[in-house]
Amino acid sequence: MRRRHFAAFLLAASAPLAAQSTELSYPDLLRRLTDVDWLWQPPPAGECCLQFSSYDRRSDRGPSDQDAWYANDDRGNYLRVEVRDGKKEHVMVDVDGPGVLTRLWSANPSGVLWFDIDGERVWTVDFQALTSGKVAPVGEPLAGVHGRGWNCYLPIPFQKHLRIAAETGAFYYQCNVTRCGDGVRVPSFRPELLQQFASEITACAQHLDAPAGALPGPVSPSRVVVGKGQLVREIEIRVRCPETVDLGSALRNFALRVTTPSETLVDVPLLDFFVTGPDGKAWRSARLLVERHQHDANDWRGTELRLRCRWPMPMPDGGSLELLADGDLHDVPQPTWSVVTERLPAGAAPLLFRATCHLAKGLPTRPFRDFLVLDANGGPGRFVGCSLLVQNPVRAWWGEGDEKFYVDGEAFPSTFGTGTEDYFGYAWCDNHEFHSALHSQPQCDGPANRGFAAVHRTQLLDCVPFQRSFRFDLEVWHWADCKVDYATVAYWYGAAGASSGLPPTPSPAERTLDRLPPVQVFVAEHALEGESLPVLAVSGGQHEVQDVSFREGQFSRDAQRWWKHGKPGDTLVLGVPVEAAGEYRVTAAFCMADDYGIVQVSLGETKLGEPFDGYAPAVGSSGAQQLGDVTLPAGQARLTLTIVGKNERAKPAHMVGLDYLRLEKVR
Repeated sequence: MRRRHFAAFLLAASAPLAAQSTELSYPDLLRRLTDVDWLWQPPPAGECCLQFSSYDRRSDRGPSDQDAWYANDDRGNYLRVEVRDGKKEHVMVDVDGPGVLTRLWSANPSGVLWFDIDGERVWTVDFQALTSGKVAPVGEPLAGVHGRGWNCYLPIPFQKHLRIAAETGAFYYQCNVTRCGDGVRVPSFRPELLQQFASEITACAQHLDAPAGALPGPVSPSRVVVGKGQLVREIEIRVRCPETVDLGSALRNFALRVTTPSETLVDVPLLDFFVTGPDGKAWRSARLLVERHQHDANDWRGTELRLRCRWPMPMPDGGSLELLADGDLHDVPQPTWSVVTERLPAGAAPLLFRATCHLAKGLPTRPFRDFLVLDANGGPGRFVGCSLLVQNPVRAWWGEGDEKFYVDGEAFPSTFGTGTEDYFGYAWCDNHEFHSALHSQPQCDGPANRGFAAVHRTQLLDCVPFQRSFRFDLEVWHWADCKVDYATVAYWYGAAGASSGLPPTPSPAERTLDRLPPVQVFVAEHALEGESLPVLAVSGGQHEVQDVSFREGQFSRDAQRWWKHGKPGDTLVLGVPVEAAGEYRVTAAFCMADDYGIVQVSLGETKLGEPFDGYAPAVGSSGAQQLGDVTLPAGQARLTLTIVGKNERAKPAHMVGLDYLRLEKVR
């Protein structure tokens, strides 16, 4: 195996950094979303990040109780419920200042939110309007719906105290709050600030969403040591791959490495660092950008990737940027670099930009477990983002797992989330690709949630400062019992000599990502599909066709006739085609779950066997159940499902699901 090095000159310019102030105006807070050099300054004493969320409160028992630790009823949980002016208020946030609400997310916002700031109710706002970008002038990308997740990154500062309460009480939510350092003053938010600083808010949004401009260069690649006292402001790597070469497979051999004379700061597979998935997908965010260009010239045909990184990288002691490539890459032309640098301010003692990866292949989803994204130690720092690549062998949802952040040795995480997709700003296991400045899903293969999924979150105002240590655990909580591949990249700033607590970067051979075979859909032989039978009558509740592909290979054609909101005594009548008169043996397959009821089945005028109990601890198929024999005339028979009750262990929903029916002629 040969290893080739491609490095870039870092050319110096001069741009002094303004001294940090202990008083932050509202425009100052907005500028922190775009001028991010404050991220590499050590956090002052007292600065910390807290998350208020609707996580399942059973998890408060801690990891010694595994069932509680991975409890998943993450909806409708609040600090408390209070009554004010005769109305119930569901308290989501209650925290002393000074501080800033930096992020608000929900999967299903409803009603209004009440903001009490510094002891005064200052804002009553529609929850959906705020998180969908409909409260002027707060639009994309500061607020908007992406992948069915509702988001708002508008900074909402408070000096003494913040209390947020909701009118309704049945939604998922996450609220990120940064408490400012000792002695820092911020303005107390009032809605009038939105109009007062409308132009600054609009400019901030435009800057976050601005397309990439051209960089100087490209610089000819060569191995050159970086001079002392430099700040790498921006880099672009251009890689060309001929049409005869599989781009994803070839580029898996490359790793991005950033070093100083004393340590390695970045050693991450190139495609993982830039969150391109295995295929070199194009996407963009505020700090990372991938462009994909097809070339069809006579002298060269293929794909060019332009990989842009805008994370500032202070290098007070100098260092180098390089690509490492293992294997025979004679078909891939030498990459080229473009680099923008500045001189660090005199006397600066910056945190150093770092990116660290963790790959686990064939990770069992049972029992539930925590996957380590980062375990930073060795001084102060800031966690500023994460990417995740998942290979999921089934269509069932892989991402129920909550994020857990432990700061400076906390016994219980100060950030405890509600689901992996919630952390990344979307919801409801949505499988549509989307790009936004602060969170993205650049790839989701499908069908459903099968195949590769790549997701990313950039944390700027909502970054997590720490003084000594930071640990990020991400629950692996999958609806199916299978094996998955997880590859994460943590982006962070840390002191010189800090450690990530992660294993070494795997070799190219170890990080090869195999393609999945085509989906094999189970089809029951000679069956009448429940979802295809016409509904003749229903006395109560609602019925629909439900996609149950999340239970891989269990349900015929991945669908069922789903009857919900019924009650004992209600009936659902379906039409069953009978080709010829005669005696038939009847079998059927039903859905079972912890909220399914007991149902009596009749065909024509004949009651078939004993009532079927649909209770099971988890969603699954009953498989073929023999119901009995019945004599039928030719034509259309009436299949009647009657709810007669529920198992004592079942939730009182009385749901019924018919997967398929089979008529086997006896004579």
